[in-house]
Amino acid sequence: MEEEKSGEDKFMGIDKFITELIGYHEQIKKLQASEVHYKLLAASLQESLNKYQAVFDQLPQKVFLKDKNSRYLLANANYVQSLGVSLLEISGKTDYDFFPLERAEQSLNGDREVMAKGIPVDGEERFIREGKVFVERAVKAPIRNPSGETVGVLGISWDISDQKASEEGLERRAAEVSRLLEARTNELKEIQGKFQSERAECRRLEEKLKNLEGIFWFLFENTGTAVAVIEDNRVISRVNGEFEKFSGYSRAEVEGVKDWGELINNRHQENMVGATHFPDFDSPDQGGRMFPFRDKENKEKAFSMTAARIPETNKVMVSLTDITKYKQAREELNRVMRQFMELMAEMQRGVKNLDG
Repeated sequence: MEEEKSGEDKFMGIDKFITELIGYHEQIKKLQASEVHYKLLAASLQESLNKYQAVFDQLPQKVFLKDKNSRYLLANANYVQSLGVSLLEISGKTDYDFFPLERAEQSLNGDREVMAKGIPVDGEERFIREGKVFVERAVKAPIRNPSGETVGVLGISWDISDQKASEEGLERRAAEVSRLLEARTNELKEIQGKFQSERAECRRLEEKLKNLEGIFWFLFENTGTAVAVIEDNRVISRVNGEFEKFSGYSRAEVEGVKDWGELINNRHQENMVGATHFPDFDSPDQGGRMFPFRDKENKEKAFSMTAARIPETNKVMVSLTDITKYKQAREELNRVMRQFMELMAEMQRGVKNLDG
């Protein structure tokens, strides 16, 4: 915006003397037609024109002046050098004499637009010279005579190739960053989708585990035998209702309080030295073993025990079966068998006495 304003200010600043230049130029042509009468005046005007040309040549931009037919009246040194001609060669010629047809038509259309609208018009011109792409900022403004009639076009342009290359580089970089951001956004969406899917699967597994735990503890409570869970320090952490009936102890008196060996041995210290009264948690065969047990009322019972380690824990679950009546029946059978054997021995002795 500042460059545009600067360019317009330059035009407005030199508009007045450019108009005068055109007037001088027309006067010179008339004077040349009547050289005898106006020779001295023509020389004075030519001197003024040379001074204006010197001012033009000091400008770093490319500057030209055309009449209303788009024929060059004059140009500064930078402009004619870009065309590869001299100052004397440019006067009276058009863009067709210096540019390819397409570019010449584009330039002339710009001249017509400026003169038709009566206002400055600016834009960018891109062209190739010596295999390299150049970009110029070009501003054209109408030149009016004192009566307000448009009599020509003033053009000024300057090279913005480096600036344009920098802008285009920034645009490419911005586009690249945008593509990367879009790719990362898509990756993030994919990760979020996987995360949500995994969370849903995790919730499903948690729910399934909760259901399995519910089933496990339901079976634990309703297995029909006395069951206890023993921690790795041999403290009983959980028992079922059948265990309460079997031992006579309430849950509160057992869970987290009682030592497994203490319950089996019922405070008989002489029996605690034998490792046989503790389940062999590391043994592959945990079943078929019988132990003495004294309940809370100090009544001795007999039970068989099976034990199994709970997977991925240091806990052991033991199942106790009351075999007191079985033991009593077996003891009674043993007693009867002993009496029978004694009776048989007595009968054998009686037979021998009879034979003797």
